[in-house]
Amino acid sequence: MTGFVELARAAQAARQARPQVPLALATLVQVDGSSYRQPGARLLVDAEGRVLAGAVSGGCLEGDVAARAAEVCASGRAARLMYDLRADLESIWGFGARCDGVAHLLLEPLTDWRWMAQAEAVRARRSGGAVVTILDASSGGATCVLLDGVHTPGKWHVLHDDASLVSTAELLPLARTAMRTGNAMQHAVADDITVFIEPLVAPIALHCVGAGRGAEAFARIAHTLGWQVTVLDHRPALLDSIDVPDGIVRRHVRQLDAVHQALTELPHDGRTAVALLSHIFDVDSAWLTSTLPLPLGYVGVLGSRKRAEQLVEHAEAALLALGTPLTARMRHKLYAPIGLDLGGESPASIALAAIGEIEAVMHGRPAGFLRERQSPIHSRTPTPQLLTRDIAPIVPEVPLRCDLPEPPEP
Repeated sequence: MTGFVELARAAQAARQARPQVPLALATLVQVDGSSYRQPGARLLVDAEGRVLAGAVSGGCLEGDVAARAAEVCASGRAARLMYDLRADLESIWGFGARCDGVAHLLLEPLTDWRWMAQAEAVRARRSGGAVVTILDASSGGATCVLLDGVHTPGKWHVLHDDASLVSTAELLPLARTAMRTGNAMQHAVADDITVFIEPLVAPIALHCVGAGRGAEAFARIAHTLGWQVTVLDHRPALLDSIDVPDGIVRRHVRQLDAVHQALTELPHDGRTAVALLSHIFDVDSAWLTSTLPLPLGYVGVLGSRKRAEQLVEHAEAALLALGTPLTARMRHKLYAPIGLDLGGESPASIALAAIGEIEAVMHGRPAGFLRERQSPIHSRTPTPQLLTRDIAPIVPEVPLRCDLPEPPEP
């Protein structure tokens, strides 16, 4: 449970437990230099100084942000906060962070938490979307628009009146750019108005082929990370017997010739990983032959190096017979044997090594020791640049509208 799910559940629980205590939401909108968290990180606090969920730092800022929530909630107006972590914060606020960056945050009253649950639903649909925050010249602002799919310009959910400060035509190219790059971005749309756009990047989808103890361990770890997990097998009894957390999908694939159909009905994009865990050569071969041509981000094969080589040779011959030769791009996404070299041999250790490898691949990291990394640990992505294809064609003005349900009666 991560991100918007954690925030929404915490906000709902707080409303139920202390309905009279207002809530506030802090969003990290800009970082200069090095920072533990990236722009888009959020923190949920209440007017009594409680830290409820999320994080905007490594732990050094949360208490001070929570202490400022009462003033924001009482005034009903957001405030912008700036923390220079390069200074000795022990002499300023009583804690010594000794970090190497400047963090800029927006702290705003949170009158309705439901948009965060809706944002998570948009993200899970994998069809694109973005959260838009307006930053004004008076050091205020508001998270004001939820975009549900970048290709549907009329599908906007208005969360705050500040949405009227920026037109749909101005926001759409920025949303396309953020979605194309996968990076949050700030962009000045007027002398006194800046927008912060965070793309709703799809969660990693993990398809585990083969229902066994290994799949159980894979599913538990991936579920903790907030991934979308599906376990597939041709043996219904084995599928029913596995012990996995709620939310894990079990899928029965009856025959080997149904593998391709099963894949087309599941996520199969660059944020998708497939782990072949069946230990049955024909099953793994059929899945490998079907997955390699797809635009997946990762395909891993459990087993020895010799078995992996045999599977790849078999899949290569099958693909060649189908008129789809094995390409360098296909080989690049293939990790056989699966996993990082961590040394563990238990099902849980192997799953940890594989999940770690998938995480590294999805983030474009080499998965080495951080103490040996020469470049910054928290790398800075350049501000995304608007391209012609993001700006054109010109989209006609579409009135912003709110599709959110009315709040329940108290």
